[in-house]
Amino acid sequence: MKFDALVQTIAQIHTSSKEEAGRTLHQILSLRNWLIGAWVFEYEQGGEDRATYGDRLLQRLADGLSTAEVKGLSRRNLNNCRKFALAYPELELTKVSGGMLPKESIRIWQTSAKSAKPGTIVQTSAQSPHPFPSLHKRARATDNLEWRDAAWLNRLFTTLSFSHLLELSRIETPLQRAFYELQCLKEGWSIRELKRQRESLLFERTGLSRDKQGLLALAREGALSETPEAVVRDPYVLEFLDLESRPHFTESDLEQYLLDNLQSFLLELGSDFCFMGRQYRITIGTNHHFIDLLFYHRGLQCLVAIDLKVEAFKHEHAGQMNFYVNYLAGNVTRSHENRPIGVILCTDKEAAEVHYATAGLEQSLFVSRYLAQLPSEEQLTRWLREERALLEQHNPKEADADA
Repeated sequence: MKFDALVQTIAQIHTSSKEEAGRTLHQILSLRNWLIGAWVFEYEQGGEDRATYGDRLLQRLADGLSTAEVKGLSRRNLNNCRKFALAYPELELTKVSGGMLPKESIRIWQTSAKSAKPGTIVQTSAQSPHPFPSLHKRARATDNLEWRDAAWLNRLFTTLSFSHLLELSRIETPLQRAFYELQCLKEGWSIRELKRQRESLLFERTGLSRDKQGLLALAREGALSETPEAVVRDPYVLEFLDLESRPHFTESDLEQYLLDNLQSFLLELGSDFCFMGRQYRITIGTNHHFIDLLFYHRGLQCLVAIDLKVEAFKHEHAGQMNFYVNYLAGNVTRSHENRPIGVILCTDKEAAEVHYATAGLEQSLFVSRYLAQLPSEEQLTRWLREERALLEQHNPKEADADA
């Protein structure tokens, strides 16, 4: 072996070991914080002198730990640990920890055991096989999704950082939390991207929020729908363009802004979108037409044409997009690919006008809004209610079946 090869080998060992140590550290941190939260909750439910501390328990505990020279466990951090444990009460710590934590830290304070003195850590009794009986009772009383079992939690805790898991624990609804868990694992979101998608109400903006069958599939199987309806969002939040500071811009400007921020735009579009080009030319005879943006979606296996508008939707926009999609289907789409879909991205839309403009078209045409900033929950709720009402109005049999 030459000297240069020796240097390279040792450098690789150092790098891989450092990365593995980092992953292990993240996992131990998650387990430690869950364990602290579990102990706090157990104490709140069964501590003999808990009434003495009342609502100030976490602050008194933080002060006590500080006196004991335990750093990093402020009242806020203790509350985060408690919230974390309550979000994942079904965690089987002994299986997930893999021996990384001392067994004594997983045994519970059995104040109900007659032989145990207050403050004594003893083995869990046969009558209460779970190390945290109060937490276990809470887990059994919580509506959970069957596929989110021990193996799933093990994957979460060994893959995601504590920052990810803490952010997920702030989501109250189990189904929404499961949605974001899946997206984190599938798309490899950073903690910054997870926060952005949560704050932009991604779950509410996806087709899942209007697709009952998609929601059922998510609840029963843990599978995200891979359909155009589920992939295309409404609205798209383009706050990264800072459009509010650009009061006047053209469609060409908007196109350029999106391309200048292509990475952010791809994250907003969702996973599996591949950029193919701008101003994609269609030539018929001596006439030239141009599609603003053209993408390919790997999951759907089809071309996705995007037409940008700096105005509210008009019915003639649908005819233009239908023309584009027909051309792509007949001249660009390959034999193994599915038919293209078209997305008209505009500032606003009337649901009824969209319905009548696109009804009867074989192709998948979608009209989505783009917003300069995060929509309010009230806005989304109103939009979803309007679209659902229109769907039931024009598909009464389907609505009756859903009912």
